[in-house]
Amino acid sequence: MGMSKKWDLLSEQNGALAVLAAAFLTGGAAGCLLAALSGGAGAEELSSYLADYLTLAQQGELPRSHWPVLWDQVKYLLAALILGLTALGLAGFPILFGVRGFFFSFPVACFCRVFGGRGLFPAFVLFGLPALLWAPALFMAGVPGFLSAQQLLRRALGEGRGGLPLNGAYWCRAGLCVGLALAAGLLECWVVPVLLRGIARVVL
Repeated sequence: MGMSKKWDLLSEQNGALAVLAAAFLTGGAAGCLLAALSGGAGAEELSSYLADYLTLAQQGELPRSHWPVLWDQVKYLLAALILGLTALGLAGFPILFGVRGFFFSFPVACFCRVFGGRGLFPAFVLFGLPALLWAPALFMAGVPGFLSAQQLLRRALGEGRGGLPLNGAYWCRAGLCVGLALAAGLLECWVVPVLLRGIARVVL
């Protein structure tokens, strides 16, 4: 691959990363805004729910069902891998990342709204720690998937050539991303409840 092609690929990757990051941050901002605007009976129910949740965590009585947690971590990644195999991914990826950003930031903002600055501690344990694993996996799958969808759209419009990126590198990257997502789920199942139990005693 020539130097010019390498620079072009790097520029395309940076552009895809910027689009997906912007979509993720936009969804995150929407989640924070919705949490901030909640009021009245809804806010009281939210406060009661989170207080009860931390009480159960403090007592070590949180229900532990591994499969729903693992599926919740993997479903976004599977959607990203599928979107990368179709031209529809050009529109689907920003929507997917926006939705993921929203459902990441909304519960974090809710904890902060109910418990103030102390809410950052349980929010980080519940959502921040798994994000250290699933977020890199999502972007690792999203950036090349977005570029693949772009290439497929150009091909459908008769402006380019090339097929699906189903080579060895694709499957290796997909396997790594799935492994990170599963690790995030296992972290949420095994490590987070232990840490949350101690933090709940400080917050409540």
